[in-house]
Amino acid sequence: MRFLVFVAFAACTSSSLFGQSFQGGLRGRVTDPAGASIAAAHVQLINQASNAKLESVTNDQGEYAFPAVNPATYSLVIEHPGFKKHERRDIAVATQTFFTIDVKLEVGDVSQSVQVTGEAPLMETVIPSAGGSLGARQLENLPNIGRNPFMVLAKTAPNIVPVGDSRYQRFQDQSGTSQITIAGGASYSNNFLLDGVPVTETNNRTIIIPGIEAVQEVKLQANTYDAEMGRTGGGVFNTYLKSGSNDIHGSVFGYYRDPEWAANDFFRNRANIARPNQKWKDFGASFGGPIIIPRVYNGKNRTFFWVSQEAYRQKEAFAGDFAVPTQLERTGDFSKTVTRDGALQTIYDPLTTRTENGVVVRSPFAGNVIPSNRLSQIGRSVAGYYPQPSRQAAFHAQTNYTASPLVDNRGDQYTVKADHEITRWWRANLSYLHYKRRNPAIHGFPR
Repeated sequence: MRFLVFVAFAACTSSSLFGQSFQGGLRGRVTDPAGASIAAAHVQLINQASNAKLESVTNDQGEYAFPAVNPATYSLVIEHPGFKKHERRDIAVATQTFFTIDVKLEVGDVSQSVQVTGEAPLMETVIPSAGGSLGARQLENLPNIGRNPFMVLAKTAPNIVPVGDSRYQRFQDQSGTSQITIAGGASYSNNFLLDGVPVTETNNRTIIIPGIEAVQEVKLQANTYDAEMGRTGGGVFNTYLKSGSNDIHGSVFGYYRDPEWAANDFFRNRANIARPNQKWKDFGASFGGPIIIPRVYNGKNRTFFWVSQEAYRQKEAFAGDFAVPTQLERTGDFSKTVTRDGALQTIYDPLTTRTENGVVVRSPFAGNVIPSNRLSQIGRSVAGYYPQPSRQAAFHAQTNYTASPLVDNRGDQYTVKADHEITRWWRANLSYLHYKRRNPAIHGFPR
């Protein structure tokens, strides 16, 4: 069972430098039609989902800056007496993306406005790191058997190679997820961030993997990322969890894989073992919006929540070959036990140990059979736990039994995130992730 609780506070103030961690940024220069700088222009960056506002004023050179911006879609509004109000919508600020938007105001009354549409997509030119990013819609729609946001990004970004067992990509598979080599770095050498908080343990594994419904965006940063990222010899998975908005949103999903749709594996076919009843189910839901307590508190434009849940139930089949003792060997009779070359696999009597010409030697049992009175009752009992061979072995230690256990796996994960605007310049968020699993050991022999 795993627990993780963390609180992240973000102070949004003006600065000439961009913020770090999961946040992005926006800056630019405001000029008049002749290209002269406009000082003291009022600039607002408005979150279109929550209506949260960041405010700034241009300096003497007409420059404005929003250095610490949470990933979201924004409107940029600029006002100054003697000029028409300028408004540009649908500015998508993603994790660790920093844009420059220069604005030329038109002469006119401030009550008039100019709305900018149809602009070319913004190009991020500030941070030189290579890698890639996926938003919530892409994470939901791209093929992803294990519903693991880190693994789906690792399969779509360039210069990334997952080297772990491809079966283990679920949200419980910290080891499998951490076996990714980024930009030539070693596996188990990457850093994982949730809302700017490292969730990488001392063995360089991620201690928790958020569900798809809980993730707003995940960005992979490789090569020339900022030095403040640290704790990595390969790359950084920079993840931002979903937040609520003024509108109520939710989702319900479910996946089911029927064993009738799958083929039997090689080992079972060879041993004439039927296809296992290997069912797989994955289901969950999410819900979020403003926190509203009737007649007590209305959190629109100020306090929001997002909750998500995901669970899977899996019957996981395994197959493997083993060498088990024959019925004769269980009684101490090794008269028919031969080596790979066809020679008798000789069993020596330990009670005949002696030294001859400086060499320690022993005598074999008569007929290569251990007398029944020499057999340990404990040994007999232990041998009884071995299953009977399922096929004839040609020589000693050749595999003669195919194990085919069916393991019952299950996992549950819950995520809660709350956002609150304390003041116009100070916002806080709190996230709680609870994860539990049941992953029993694989038993090759019947119990």
